[in-house]
Amino acid sequence: MRFRGTWILLLVFLVLGGYVYFTEYRGRDERQQQEAAKKKLFSTSPKDVTELSLIFPDHRISAVKKDSRWEITEPQGVDADSPEWDSLVSSLGQIEKDRVVATGNLDVAQFGLDHPAVQVSAKTKGGQTVSVQFGSDNPKKDFSYAKLPDGKEVFLTAATWGQTFKKTLTDLRNKKVIDFSQDDISSIRIQSGKNEIEIQKTGMDWMLKKPAEMKADGPEVSSFLSTIQSAHASNFAGPEITAAGAGLMPPVSQVTLHDGKANMDRVLSVGKSPEKDKYYARDESRPAIMIIEKEIPAKLLEPATDWRDKTIVHFEQQSIDEVEIVRGAEKIAVKKQGSDWKLADGRKAQSDKISNALAMLEFERAVQFVDSPAALSTYGLDKPRLEVTLRQAGKDTVNVKFGSAARKPEETYAKASGPAVMTVNTDLYEKFNLKADDLAEAPPPPPAK
Repeated sequence: MRFRGTWILLLVFLVLGGYVYFTEYRGRDERQQQEAAKKKLFSTSPKDVTELSLIFPDHRISAVKKDSRWEITEPQGVDADSPEWDSLVSSLGQIEKDRVVATGNLDVAQFGLDHPAVQVSAKTKGGQTVSVQFGSDNPKKDFSYAKLPDGKEVFLTAATWGQTFKKTLTDLRNKKVIDFSQDDISSIRIQSGKNEIEIQKTGMDWMLKKPAEMKADGPEVSSFLSTIQSAHASNFAGPEITAAGAGLMPPVSQVTLHDGKANMDRVLSVGKSPEKDKYYARDESRPAIMIIEKEIPAKLLEPATDWRDKTIVHFEQQSIDEVEIVRGAEKIAVKKQGSDWKLADGRKAQSDKISNALAMLEFERAVQFVDSPAALSTYGLDKPRLEVTLRQAGKDTVNVKFGSAARKPEETYAKASGPAVMTVNTDLYEKFNLKADDLAEAPPPPPAK
């Protein structure tokens, strides 16, 4: 009987516990959700909104949603920034109504509602229209006065909601400079006056085709495409600015991106500068004349040499098993033995110094090139200050000569394979400007007596 009584008590406890959970805890969450829903001004779901208008005292901005994109209908001829319109629709469903401050036949002018700062009006799939008017702020500026257009109540709502809908046409129009997917671009053509640069994708690499054929600087090309893909207009030219007046007929410079996937060209033209560090521009698939920052226009004016591959030498550090450094009559050689490096006299070399020097040579990039160099003596390369040779299994794979200091003290003339002379960071020269004693590991200290 005692065992049966224990089970009865346990059952009563479970029933009471369940009651408390559903009435207090779970019930409290549901009540909080219900209270929050009551505060919402509109119950409209954002996915049901098909039209949205912002009505200001002197103008109106309207858009309709077609499929998943928005189209601006007033004023006409302006592309919409769909994510911005989606954000407005989402915000409309989040507006909360605070306390009512006045009812009945009111002089709404005292609340700034005789000429509302903005009226937001939305239409839904079912034909319903919801609207709210925002007036002036309260004295503390933390709330705004608001009312429904046909309502008899003036209520408070957080001041941030009124500010959310005070958008300009520039805020709501498509500011993307040009729309494309970077992975789909197969060639780039840049025209600036009589100068033309053409870059073509070959496998994973980019190759310069004009004005001369050579390997292009892959990271530089990728960086440029990323910049132009993410660029947004800072503003738009007024209606009084014509394409000719903006310097777009013909353009000062132009970039044509061939979209291999869509088999079409995407063209951006750049014109005059209306103010310092700003330029007129136009995506040739749209009529709008944009104002953009200087980054893209400046890049389009760079010479072809800035687009070439600036890698000093191509090699893989892990494949190198011998390094030879020649300084005048002095020659230093280190060979890899297992995981160690050894000097010719048998001393163990400092592996970190060798690894650091090789890594810098592998990844360092030339500062600039001299494609039609004068006599090598002009650059101190007829009798180089330093010559570095890298070998693999006894075969020369890389040879770099370092000449005299360039005009800029932080740069040094250098030459690898091919006719071009380059300038490199002087730090690279210093990495290899070593004596045998600089490379040798310090001998271990004598054992303590």
